[in-house]
Amino acid sequence: MAQDQDINRYYRGPIYRVLSGLFGVFLIAIGIYAIFFGVVGVLMRVSLGLLITLLGIDALWSALRSKQAWITRLGPFI
Repeated sequence: MAQDQDINRYYRGPIYRVLSGLFGVFLIAIGIYAIFFGVVGVLMRVSLGLLITLLGIDALWSALRSKQAWITRLGPFI
């Protein structure tokens, strides 16, 4: 009965945590790449690169803590 009330049990699964952590590392790498090698203006390149890197760091940190990441909350809006 206690498992029915636990809404975060999905985020504690080992497969979810590993995939979420790997996706976080991927987003960090893409964000850093966008900051240094983007082909748009400096302001847009740095701001979007930092945003992508921040989402990646949060995904990695959330995977380590077994919590829901910000990117999963953005999913329905995309």
